[in-house]
Amino acid sequence: MDQQRSKRQARVADYEHDAEPVKAALAAAGIDTGDFGRFVNRPVPGVLEPAHFDAARAMPVLLEWLPRASNEKLREAMVRHLAIKTRDGLVAEALIEEYHRPGSVNYKWVVADTLAFVCDKRHFGAITDLAADTSHGLGRQPLVGMLWRIKTPAADEILLNAIADPDTALAAMSALRRRFGNAAARQHIASLLQHPDQRVRGAASQQLRRIDRQLTGST
Repeated sequence: MDQQRSKRQARVADYEHDAEPVKAALAAAGIDTGDFGRFVNRPVPGVLEPAHFDAARAMPVLLEWLPRASNEKLREAMVRHLAIKTRDGLVAEALIEEYHRPGSVNYKWVVADTLAFVCDKRHFGAITDLAADTSHGLGRQPLVGMLWRIKTPAADEILLNAIADPDTALAAMSALRRRFGNAAARQHIASLLQHPDQRVRGAASQQLRRIDRQLTGST
């Protein structure tokens, strides 16, 4: 337990050290860094207050520092703050570049999740390529999950392959339903009940229950 605590404290210290120049750049731009790296999904007044970091104003600084940072936790904080849609597409382009950098599958997932939110049609070709790269493992789940929006033969082929991939099965099956409808998706998913990987079988079973409920109109 003491060893685990020491490792955790060391990681926190490394993060704080590596975040110093980023926070200094933000402060120089007139941005309050008090809530930098703090994310609150469901604020509870008086218990868990919302974060007030001004990500929109901070965006130019974050885009400048993201490719310069090496600490993965620091990079993750910046990526999460970059969940901002822009007309010029600069955030999406930066995240596409970031996705290509070395990182853990968990970090890749965060980048992919943010990218799926901020991207538009200009980026669909690059996203299709990234979703096809199985070397990213679990990290490509959010990109596979948005392929239903792209509606190209290449995206459809990747989606049909991804339903049998343990790393992406659940996200791909959900996207398949949105792309082709429940009845058509069922034909592809039903055969996976006999797949050798339990994650694929479990995803297939879960999705078939949802499909059948919707096809029969039951709740």
